[in-house]
Amino acid sequence: MAYKPRLLLTSLAVCVALAACTPASRVRDTVGGSAAASKDAAAASIAARTPVQAAWWQKFNDPLMAALIQEALQANPDITTAQASLRSARAQRVVAGASLLPSVSAGGSARSSNGNDSYGASIDASWEADLFGANHFATHAAEADLLAAKSSLEDVKASLAAEVASNYVNLRLAQARLGVSRQSLASRRETVHLLSLKQQAGLASGLDMEQANLSLGQLSAQLPALESSIAQSRHALAILTGKQPQGLDVRLKSGGAIPSASVQLASRIPANALRQRPDIRAAEYKVTAANLRVGEAKANLRPSFNLGGSLNLSELNLADLFDASAVARSLLASISTPLFDGGKLKQQVEIRDATREQAVASYQKTLLVALKDVANAYAGLYAVRQQQPILVKNVELARSAEKLAQLSYDAGTADFQTVLDAQRSVLSAQESLLAAQADNTQSIISLYKAVGGAW
Repeated sequence: MAYKPRLLLTSLAVCVALAACTPASRVRDTVGGSAAASKDAAAASIAARTPVQAAWWQKFNDPLMAALIQEALQANPDITTAQASLRSARAQRVVAGASLLPSVSAGGSARSSNGNDSYGASIDASWEADLFGANHFATHAAEADLLAAKSSLEDVKASLAAEVASNYVNLRLAQARLGVSRQSLASRRETVHLLSLKQQAGLASGLDMEQANLSLGQLSAQLPALESSIAQSRHALAILTGKQPQGLDVRLKSGGAIPSASVQLASRIPANALRQRPDIRAAEYKVTAANLRVGEAKANLRPSFNLGGSLNLSELNLADLFDASAVARSLLASISTPLFDGGKLKQQVEIRDATREQAVASYQKTLLVALKDVANAYAGLYAVRQQQPILVKNVELARSAEKLAQLSYDAGTADFQTVLDAQRSVLSAQESLLAAQADNTQSIISLYKAVGGAW
C-alpha cells in the first residue's frame, strides 16, 4: 500500500496547470477588446466563484473543541483586523461605483442691501460618459478587491480554527501523558513498598532498593514539565479565544480523550478541491482586480466626454423652469483627450501591468504552497496510520514483558534491573501510542486546512 502517497502527488501535480488558467489569462484576453465585453466577462468571472464554508471540526465530535473554535472565531483580534479590512474594501467598492453615476450639488445664498432682500439657489450637475469603460473597469476591480477581502477573512478563520484545534490536541496529549505517567508512578511506588518489605525480610538487596528509588525519582521529576506543558496549552487556547491566559483553566482543568475523526485515505484528491482554500480564492480575486486595473489604465489613454452645467434658479422665471431650451442653455458638454503628459498615463499602464504580473506570480506561489500542504498532510496521515497498529501491539507486548520480568525476579531467575527496564518499556510504549494518536489527529487537521475543508 506504499504507493498511495505517490498516487496522490501525481494527481495533485495536475493542479499546477491551474496556474496557467488564472484569472490573469482569462481577463487579459478581454482587456484588449471592447469595454463592454471586458466588464461583462470580469463580472461573470467574479460571480462564478463563491466561498465554501465547511465546519470540518464538527467531524471530531468534541463539543468542547468546537465551542472553543467558535469562541475564537468571534473574539480573536486577527478576526477583528480582517473584518475591518473587509469594511474598508466594501466602502471602496461603493466609492468606485459612484463614478458611474452623475454628481449633483446644490447651493443657496441670501443677501440684504438697503432694505432689499434677495435670495438665490443653484444646482450644479456633471456626468462623465464612460465611453471606453475606465470607470466600469475600476468598479469591477473594486468588486474583486471586496471578494479578495472576504476570502482573506475566511483564510484567517480557517487558520485560526486549525490553530485552536491543534493546541487543543496538544493539551489533550499532555494531559494523557500526565495520566499514564501518574499511573506508572503509582505502580513504581507500590514496587518500592513491596521491595522494602522484602528487604526487611532479607529477600532483597540494598542495591535493588536504591535502583527502585532512583526509578521512582526519575519519573517524579518528569511530572512538572508535563504540568507546565498543560498550562501553556491552556494559556494558548485562552489567548486564541480572546481571553486572559487563565481564562480557560476551569473548563480545561479536567482531562479528556484526544479527539479523532474517521477519514478515509483516498488514492486521489480532486484537483478542484484546492480551490476551496480561501487563500487561493483571494489570490485569484487579486489577479482579477489587477487585470481590470490594466484595462482601466488603458482606457484612460483615450478621450473622455463630460456633460455638466449649472441651473441658477434666481435667474430663471417660473416659465423657464419648464422650458427645455432655457435649461439647455446652461448645460455644457466637453471632450478632453491627453496630448502631452510626459508619458504619465502610458507609464501608469506599465505600472498596472507589472502589478498584474506580481499578482499572477503570487497566485502561482499560493497554489504551489497549497500542493505542498496537502502532500505533507497526506503523507503524515498515511505514515501514522501505518504505525498505530504496531504501537498498539507494542503496548501489549510491553505489559506482558513487565509481568514476566516480575515473575522471573520473584523466582530468582532475573535481577531487579530487568523489572525496572520492563516498567520503563511499558511507559515508553504507552507514550508512543498516545503521540501517534495525536499525530493522526494533527494530520487530519492539517489535511482539512490544506484543502479548505471537506473534500
